[in-house]
Amino acid sequence: MFTIDASSIDRSLPVPVGKQLYGLLSYMLSFGDMPRGVKLQSVRQLAAELDIAPMTVAEVYKQLRAEGLVEIRPGLGAFTVYEPNRQVGRVAPANLLGADIDNLLEKAESLGISPVTLASMVQAQARLRKPRAYLNIVFVAIFEAPARDYIEQIRPTLAANDTLGLVTIDQVRESEEIRRQCGEADLVLTFVHREVELRGLVPDANILALRFIPSERTRQSLALLDPRTKIAAVTHLKDYIAIMRPSVREFAPHVSDITVTWSDAEDLSDIIARCDVVIYASGADHVADLAGPNKRCFEYRHAPDPGVLENLLAPALAELRHNKIADKTPDKISDLASRRTRNR
Repeated sequence: MFTIDASSIDRSLPVPVGKQLYGLLSYMLSFGDMPRGVKLQSVRQLAAELDIAPMTVAEVYKQLRAEGLVEIRPGLGAFTVYEPNRQVGRVAPANLLGADIDNLLEKAESLGISPVTLASMVQAQARLRKPRAYLNIVFVAIFEAPARDYIEQIRPTLAANDTLGLVTIDQVRESEEIRRQCGEADLVLTFVHREVELRGLVPDANILALRFIPSERTRQSLALLDPRTKIAAVTHLKDYIAIMRPSVREFAPHVSDITVTWSDAEDLSDIIARCDVVIYASGADHVADLAGPNKRCFEYRHAPDPGVLENLLAPALAELRHNKIADKTPDKISDLASRRTRNR
């Protein structure tokens, strides 16, 4: 993950420095890999390093706290609250099946069945076996198009007959019916930086926030760029315009000519005409049409963190399924996850 320094604030952009700083910190806290409890720089330290007013930094920290991305400890400062690889639930992880697997192997050996054959038998049985409890899951996205890919990447973590629906945060805000669907779902998935807002909109929902990271395809595309490439980096959300340059440079440090803009800028067509490659953030899809077929253009796409799917989502699903089979009412996953935001 990129670092924030004086060069991170671009005063040539017609976007307030406070909004730029908010976007940088919000992105780092939502998509970075900082563990829980990391102390952020003090207001005065960060203000001095970035050459901006301490009041501006203080307001950004307050906004981050309101969105559940940091906690403010009186007299101590601001600290991270999200744990990317935290364990959720009480169901034993897969490694606790070791004894059962060993017993199964011994029984197979006594019957003359090889481990390879046994593994094939288990896989075949797993494909035929129907889970005793199915889960209804909803993913709350920001933009629908990329979210369809996210769903396909999340789906292998689910059981075959689990349902995984897609709605946008705008639909949740606008539709009572959508809010009802979220409230009735077994689990609602969303992004880290949308968790607090979503809980405010649907307080009864069982919400679990997932960390996303730049996709492998995005990383490779950036790494393979020619050092002489002139890049136009385009975002749809002005709050996050400041992250475009450091996000590109994180995987293409050899490229220096990067022009940052947003998707409705008046001079967008001119900027695209002067560049060799267009990189656009999710939500700015129409930029590809402006670039045309003769100019290289690709999306800066994120993907669910595989570690989070394994260490966070899978145990949460196991607990929900376990309690559904036992006809028990478990603690909400949202309650388990929100313990990190208590005592602020």
